Amino acid sequence: MKRTCNCCQKEQPLNKKHFQVVKSFKQGFSFCCIDCDEKSKKPKPRDKKDDKFLKEKLEVKIQHRDLTELVNILGYYKGMVESDEHEIPTNNIDRMLEKIHHELEKHTK
Repeated sequence: MKRTCNCCQKEQPLNKKHFQVVKSFKQGFSFCCIDCDEKSKKPKPRDKKDDKFLKEKLEVKIQHRDLTELVNILGYYKGMVESDEHEIPTNNIDRMLEKIHHELEKHTK
């Protein structure tokens, strides 16, 4: 038994070698030959896990940039406070800077 492919119009034997098995079809085979079927397939979309991983990776980069910016801002204000004539303790700023540096080390590893 032979079948003509709907895509390339070539007549080929109706078997597993030339046509895909589709049990729900009357004769049990696809109407497009295996060659045409492979050519017409679209690339598979990315997996949801891959999308989630990429999103998390982007969030980590954003957080890292934000932490770096916070270090710069706190360092600037610490310098401003220390250069003032008023005696204002900067212990809290130092502790905050240490915490941020610790978080930055975590993100870069």
